[in-house]
Amino acid sequence: MSFYEWSDSMSVGVDLIDSDHKALIDLINLLHDSVVGEGGKQSAQDVFDRLIAYTEIHFAREEKVMEACGFSGLTPHKDEHVDFTERVYEIREKLQSGDESPITNELLVYLKRWLNAHILIQDMAYKPYAHGHPDVAEVARSFGPGLFEQRSVLK
Repeated sequence: MSFYEWSDSMSVGVDLIDSDHKALIDLINLLHDSVVGEGGKQSAQDVFDRLIAYTEIHFAREEKVMEACGFSGLTPHKDEHVDFTERVYEIREKLQSGDESPITNELLVYLKRWLNAHILIQDMAYKPYAHGHPDVAEVARSFGPGLFEQRSVLK
C-alpha cells in the first residue's frame, strides 16, 4: 500500500489539474520510499529536483486556470504556492549541501497534510468557477499534457 493515495474526492473537475495532483502524490510516495527504504531507487535529492520541476509547471497551469475563470481568491492562492515552492527549494539546498536531516517522516507527513489541505480546501474553492467555464480546458492544455501521464517531464 502506498503512503499516500489519490481519491476521487480530490478532483477539482479539471482533468489536467487532477493529473498534476496525481503526479505530486507519486512524488511524495517516491520520497517516502527513499526515506523508509522500501525498495525506492530514487534518491531524496532526485525527488526534490522533480518536485521543483513539478511546482514550476503545475502552479503556472493552475494559476492561469484560476485567472481564466475569474477566481476571486487567486492572489492568496498564489501566495500559498510561493510559500510551498520556497520550502521545497530550502530542503533541496540542504540536500545539495549533503545534509540528509530534512528528510524525515515529519517532512512526509507535512507534504501529505499540505497537499490534502491545499487540494481539499484551497483548490476546491475555485472548482465552481472552473466548472463548465469555456476557457479552462484550453488554458490548462496550453501547458502541455497532465504530469501524471507525462511523468517523464519530471525526470
